[in-house]
Amino acid sequence: MINLFIKTYGCQANVADSQSVENYLVSLGGVQVVDKEELADLILINTCAIREKAEQRVFSYIGELAEFKKNKSYLNIGVIGCMASYLKKEILTRFDNVSFVFGAKDDLNILKEYLHDLIVKLETIKEVYEHNNIFEQDNKIKFELKKIKRIINSKNIINKNKNLSDLALGGIKNKFLELKQSFINIMTGCNNYCSYCIVPFTRGREKSYPSNILLDRIKKDLDLGVKEITLLGQNVNSYKDPITNNGFEWLMEQVAKLNGDFWVRFVSSHPKDMTIDLLHVMANYSDKLCAYVHFPLQSGSNKILQSMNRTYTIEKYMEQIDWIRKILPQATITTDIIVGFPGETEQDYLMTRKIIEQVRYDLVYSFIYSPRKYTKASLMEDNCPIEEKNRRLQELQTRQMEICFENNLLTVGKTFKTLVEKRLTNGKLLTRTAGNLRVLYDGNDDLIGNFVNLKIQSAGRANLVGSLIK
Repeated sequence: MINLFIKTYGCQANVADSQSVENYLVSLGGVQVVDKEELADLILINTCAIREKAEQRVFSYIGELAEFKKNKSYLNIGVIGCMASYLKKEILTRFDNVSFVFGAKDDLNILKEYLHDLIVKLETIKEVYEHNNIFEQDNKIKFELKKIKRIINSKNIINKNKNLSDLALGGIKNKFLELKQSFINIMTGCNNYCSYCIVPFTRGREKSYPSNILLDRIKKDLDLGVKEITLLGQNVNSYKDPITNNGFEWLMEQVAKLNGDFWVRFVSSHPKDMTIDLLHVMANYSDKLCAYVHFPLQSGSNKILQSMNRTYTIEKYMEQIDWIRKILPQATITTDIIVGFPGETEQDYLMTRKIIEQVRYDLVYSFIYSPRKYTKASLMEDNCPIEEKNRRLQELQTRQMEICFENNLLTVGKTFKTLVEKRLTNGKLLTRTAGNLRVLYDGNDDLIGNFVNLKIQSAGRANLVGSLIK
């Protein structure tokens, strides 16, 4: 039995990719997932390149794994994902303990074939290693292992019966005593070339997957008991079926028409492609299409938005916010904000603060600008001291936490349909509303994966507390 450990950094697209790889390897037989690196025979690191800090965490983590490689010399460590797309040579040169590197925009069929071969090799090597009950430093054992590797490398052991599109589409999260969720990549890549973003360089140009394949996959996942589907893309609003040319709102309607009791979410949106038709579809199928919209702002200043190459104005963005409020009055709205972008003045920052006060987001993901290699913004002059950027970020986050608490207080006394996810370490069950609000309550494990109605009793900054309505 080969023990697999996967470490995932970054966005939900990476989560979907990791889950897909995990599901594929387990489906081969002879592979089980472990929760500790020291138990693993194969460690996969799915990387994120969106910010420099994320890259440094990955480098640090790879370095820490060297100790495990010393104790188990046949351990394979693979680096996949966005960092692997443009730092492959550096990773292989810098870390002797890394066995292979595979980028996010590389052909997934090749990765699938490589992993299939690798599992067979590891099974044989591990069997010899354990059978002899001796460390590989013994010259005789080392010779035998090398001979086995040469024999296996000479064979074509690819399983031709597997569907080679599966890795691209994502996977089902199916862990014991947790909600069964499905993360579906409906597209990959991006054509927007925001001046700060490296995604077009790490995942390639935008590519939408055929709707018939997507719908077939979703049907299969629902038949397997999935209760929550998340449709993923760098910009889901620009989805276009490559065969029919139907758009994202059409795809959402087709998913909503499928039989079953389930919820659908999607991320991430780009304001330039958000349509009023999509919001009407969400309203018409509100029993399945969650009233939750992640709607990235990035900056409240038109000057900075133009410098970011975001291709919309604050006026247009606020018009779209009005659409959401009118068509989906119960919707929760979240956003992304970058603080300290090159050229951002105090006045630009205050414009962003003003938008936060006007929209009153339910959650804001905010970060200090991080220069990325190959992007246009990395060449821009940046005169703002880091101390000033930190102050702006701290002020923004403090105020947003207050707004979250104020929004949460408005839910007290109301009843929500929620989906039970799992039991937390504090003993409470974690559930989420259609708007993705976290609600904790006391209940039995047999409710996990089911819809329950909860009346909100109290509210904090991050969590609501509810009681069951029978």
